[in-house]
Amino acid sequence: MKRIKTIPRRAIYAGGAVLALLLALAFRGDPATAVRQTSANPRPTPTPEPPAAEPGPKPAEQSAEETDAEKAANDKPAAAIKPRALRKGDTIGIVAPASSMDDSLVRRAVENISRRGYEVKLSRGYLQRRGYLAADDKTRAAELNAFFLDKSVKAILCLRGGYGSPRILDRLDYDAIRQNPKIFIGYSDITALLNGIHTKTGLVSFHGPMAKEFSIGKGLTPYTEKYFWPAFTPQSKLFTDWGGAGPKGRSHLKTLAGGKAEGVLVGGNLSVLTCTIGTPYEARSRDCILFLEDVSETPFRIDRMLNQLRLSGMLGRYKGVILGSFTGCLPLRGSGIGLLDVFDHYFERLGVPVLSGYAAGHQPDQATLPIGARVRLDATAKKVSLIEAPVAAAP
Repeated sequence: MKRIKTIPRRAIYAGGAVLALLLALAFRGDPATAVRQTSANPRPTPTPEPPAAEPGPKPAEQSAEETDAEKAANDKPAAAIKPRALRKGDTIGIVAPASSMDDSLVRRAVENISRRGYEVKLSRGYLQRRGYLAADDKTRAAELNAFFLDKSVKAILCLRGGYGSPRILDRLDYDAIRQNPKIFIGYSDITALLNGIHTKTGLVSFHGPMAKEFSIGKGLTPYTEKYFWPAFTPQSKLFTDWGGAGPKGRSHLKTLAGGKAEGVLVGGNLSVLTCTIGTPYEARSRDCILFLEDVSETPFRIDRMLNQLRLSGMLGRYKGVILGSFTGCLPLRGSGIGLLDVFDHYFERLGVPVLSGYAAGHQPDQATLPIGARVRLDATAKKVSLIEAPVAAAP
């Protein structure tokens, strides 16, 4: 019987190693490189990434584009809508979109307005006091919407400021407001509504005294009266120098940066204005002149709010600035940084005309300003002019 020769185990192992090496060369490339990579990075091989998606905008980018488009739309609302002029015998509605007021003061305001030849219609919200609010948000918004829809009401006068207007911005019927344009008047907390309504609809609104001012004594001061009722007429000689020299004389007005500018007037109370930045109801900025006022704020808080306007990019877009009364915002100067130092920091080198000391805001003597109408600012001559009527002629 012929003896079969066996292959040594060492040869089998060697042949297996050679075969493995050949397979590695065929499928993995250079084995030396593979060994070096495995030694340097012994962790498991990562899961391969999924195939690339079809071309198209990323969700985050699309969201940003939508946000930019919305802001652009807010900054360029529809053509200005002017409310009808107010005439003697018309009905003025008094509504409370913010805080409430004592009934006795409300009745006195009604009497003082009636004596000037107007009918007055009161909302019921101010009797439903809820803490610092005149009724809940739903009620306050519903009453304001109802007054815009009420054909008998020709002008809407806010009861007072306080707080509450920003809470109802998203509850208003802007289509109804656009289709039923009316004179809408207020200031302080009402700043949110003045600018929000103009931004959303194009309606010219009015920064001016409210029922609260009509409830004091016999009503408005002579200066305030002089620049109140003419604001609701289609023409007036006062338009060329609106506010005039002010109650304290033109020397009280200060030119922080000279020059002239024309644009759409926006703004109001600085504290309220800044709380709407980044929302669909923020004030316009492009092709606009900014009006600012405030009350009982320390200089560092004014600084903080102006810095927010700056960082948002809005402050640098305005064509001019009118600073009204900053009542009780002390100190003005002195050790440290006062209010006037804050103004110097933000406005002296802004590159646009800036006028301070204008008679509007939290003070007895105040000129009514049309938010959404075009004005001319001559900071060098210390003069503000209305270059278009804020209202349309009554039919």
